[in-house]
Amino acid sequence: MPTPGPSPRTTARPRRAARLTSLPVATLAGLALATAAAAPAVAVPVGPPPPPDPLALHVLHETNAARAAVGCAPLELALPLVAAAERHSDEMAARGAMTHTGVDGSTPRTRLLAQGVSPRRTAENVAFGYAADQVVDAWLASDGHRRNVLDCRLTQVGIAEAPGHAGSYWTQVFAG
Repeated sequence: MPTPGPSPRTTARPRRAARLTSLPVATLAGLALATAAAAPAVAVPVGPPPPPDPLALHVLHETNAARAAVGCAPLELALPLVAAAERHSDEMAARGAMTHTGVDGSTPRTRLLAQGVSPRRTAENVAFGYAADQVVDAWLASDGHRRNVLDCRLTQVGIAEAPGHAGSYWTQVFAG
């Protein structure tokens, strides 16, 4: 989680071409769960949760506005999903690669299982090179990402951004 104070995310960075990738709900629903057994135990934090990241809140607001326009209920920001999204965004930024597969072979579903979440439906959008005020528009301009954002059966979301050497890495993971 980010610490209070100035964020390195607000500094100017060289930009590379922005890219997106998504996995639809149907694809994620059939993924094998074998790597979940190998996932390390997750420590349960004690005390109040940290405040949400302002960039993630902006993306949540824009995502929910798009959902409201088609009659979907707003997504709830869920801390276990935020933790899974943060892990994946941080890993992509460290690797300098945008992907749905973690270094350990994890998938969106297994990352959620590692956080103690076992939803019936999952979906994930990832992106690279977009600012917070651009990423939702980019996802909505892509059929697969748009389907994930506007799937009314999905009810919870985790959103995270991690700065990389050449731009921001975003993860938006959904559960329902």
